[in-house]
Amino acid sequence: VSGRQVLAPALKMFGSWKQNRWAPRKASRRLNGWANGHRSLVPDRAALGKLLIGLLAAIVTIVVIDYGGVPFSYRLGQTSPRDIRSKVNFSIVNKTRTERKRDQVAEAVPLTYKNDAGPIEPLITAVDSLMESVAAAESFEQLPAAIAAEWGLNSETFDLIHSASANPEAAQSLAKSVRAALQSFQSRGMIESDVIEQRPELRSGAQIRVVNEVGEPIICDVAEVVRPSSLDTSGALSQSLASAMGSKELGDRLHSLLKPRLEKLPATLTFDSTATDIAQKAEREAVPDERDTFDAGARLVTQDQAITSDQLTVLRAEHEAWAASEAGKLKRLLRIPSLTALILGLFALAGYYIGRFERRVAASLTRVALLGFLVVITVGVAKRLHGFELRDLHGETIAIALAAMILAIAYSQQFALMITLGLGLICSWMFGTGVNDFVVLTGGTAAAVLALNRVRSRTKLISVGAIAAVTYFALTWATGLLGALTPEMLLVDGLYRAMWGIMAGFLMGGSLPFLEKIFGIVTDINLLELSDVSHPLLLDLMRKAPGTYNHSVAVATLAETAAEQIDANPLVCRVGSYFHDVGKMLKPQYFVENQTDSVSRHEALNPAMSTLIIIGHVKDGADLAHEHHLPQVIIDLIEQHHGTTLVEYFYQEAAREVEENDENEADVEE
Repeated sequence: VSGRQVLAPALKMFGSWKQNRWAPRKASRRLNGWANGHRSLVPDRAALGKLLIGLLAAIVTIVVIDYGGVPFSYRLGQTSPRDIRSKVNFSIVNKTRTERKRDQVAEAVPLTYKNDAGPIEPLITAVDSLMESVAAAESFEQLPAAIAAEWGLNSETFDLIHSASANPEAAQSLAKSVRAALQSFQSRGMIESDVIEQRPELRSGAQIRVVNEVGEPIICDVAEVVRPSSLDTSGALSQSLASAMGSKELGDRLHSLLKPRLEKLPATLTFDSTATDIAQKAEREAVPDERDTFDAGARLVTQDQAITSDQLTVLRAEHEAWAASEAGKLKRLLRIPSLTALILGLFALAGYYIGRFERRVAASLTRVALLGFLVVITVGVAKRLHGFELRDLHGETIAIALAAMILAIAYSQQFALMITLGLGLICSWMFGTGVNDFVVLTGGTAAAVLALNRVRSRTKLISVGAIAAVTYFALTWATGLLGALTPEMLLVDGLYRAMWGIMAGFLMGGSLPFLEKIFGIVTDINLLELSDVSHPLLLDLMRKAPGTYNHSVAVATLAETAAEQIDANPLVCRVGSYFHDVGKMLKPQYFVENQTDSVSRHEALNPAMSTLIIIGHVKDGADLAHEHHLPQVIIDLIEQHHGTTLVEYFYQEAAREVEENDENEADVEE
């Protein structure tokens, strides 16, 4: 056996980069050759999965667009080049008349007051005792002096009361009538006059609703409860006493005895705002809506007249009535096939573009799924923002702007422009807007996309938002002056769209780290952070292998300059160069740039072992990169930075040893 045959396995190691690079391709070609012969037995599941994802995204988009039916296309302040007439008979609630009538009914509802009957109860008991004492005494002189003094009773008043209770039956009846009169006064209660002055609704002739702890509420006039008028000789209490005693004179005498005591009692009525609101609300709800009726063909808006708020309400009601009619349902039914054809065609065009020009997306099922999800979410958010009473605020602008900026950063500007065009068309079909809104939406978003060439700082995204804002504003005026919008509407529309553009820039700046993780992208901001010399991996390289670190810095300078000359990404080349040899830090003394001794450690090793050490720094570097979560583009550069070349020096050393062994074997044979 020759020496060359013995060392042949070792010699293969010197071409290991080339072998590792091409071996999978050979296996792949063998598998593809078998698959080409049995293609009917091996379906392309990945392609089928991507197709199904695209089809599902298209179906969901169609559902979102059609949700809510035919769009309502009129706006406040818009002028129409022709008369707008009703297509159906319909009626609409006249809110002004309805609210006016409900207000009138609510104002007529009596205010509710809670009555505390406690303070008057001792007075009623005292009156009962007085009536019994008067009935029991034969004359004024027999009446206990304390009772007469307490009530201020004189002989004349005593005689009047005593004569009305001449016998037990009469006395009992009189006491019962007086008690009933006082209880009636007690159930109504009293209120101070200054409270009346503070409430305009308690005007003269108004009524209140008095609620007692027991019994049904009482409706009474304000004059019956306010303290001055209720205690007057012509008041309700005086009249009740006169009626109870069967004599006005006797009633007035008894009222004069009660009045000083009643004036000392506190007010018993307290306003109950909650009960009043409930009663007024119940009365308001009981009032039916006042409706205006319109016949088919009725003119709703006059030609060249700006649509007012009331007219917009009428137009919306007419649209809803038409949508619920047979004609409206038929229109929506015919609209669905048209939308389906348009959306499927749009998605097919996007699929063709992706397959032809965006190979990174086409090759990954995950990226296709993320793209479909982004499109569906964007359309859904735009629909919701447009429907949350934000139609005049153009809320859909920020949804389209954010989606386009994400795609420009994640993939390419050309791809983002293509998707922007498609989303603009979808919004036009979804909202029923014309070409002017399409131009503004796509034009302003395209300006933002074209400005996203390099994102080296977060302020770049804010400036991109400002560029979009200026473009939105300018295009709003440019297209609006050709349309039917007033200068006031153009100013408001332009400012709202500009606001959304600036807001999109701020949102992108804040959400960029999350987008980098979701889409697996590396922005210049991320690369600049990795280029910081304080990065842990670079610090380790600097300490453990300073020669390799200096070598990496030199390579970075050369690579960045070369990349600029061929329009490659110079930042990727510079950062990748910093990390490309980090694997050498695990065995730094085996690499010439780190050797300080005059004798190389490789002299004590055979070429095969040296080759394993040299080649191993690539795998070690990739492992370290994974541990420190470096981007995949940097890991790829670490793995591929030696290309497919041989480890030339040790290859020559191995070849020399083979030749020497062959010569030695020849000498032995001789």
